Amino acid sequence: MVEVTELELDRLRASGDAVRDEDTMIAGRIRVLSLDGMIVVQEQTPQGRFLVRLMPSLELAHAFVDRRLATYEKMWDGCGCKVDYFS
Repeated sequence: MVEVTELELDRLRASGDAVRDEDTMIAGRIRVLSLDGMIVVQEQTPQGRFLVRLMPSLELAHAFVDRRLATYEKMWDGCGCKVDYFS
């Protein structure tokens, strides 16, 4: 996982294809991007930091996004869940 600036994120998005784009309703958008044969997940922390993770496959990227969205859904229900964005 690497942290990128908003400008760097814009450049990444312009150089690749969005495979999936979801609104988390809590922490901005989470996206699966295809970049020159690589699959990455881009997410944003509630503090506005942009993170990009290299994923080994498209299936694992979708599974990662599904888990994040499930956690955010639980957070809306007041579970007290927290996301560790840096692990």
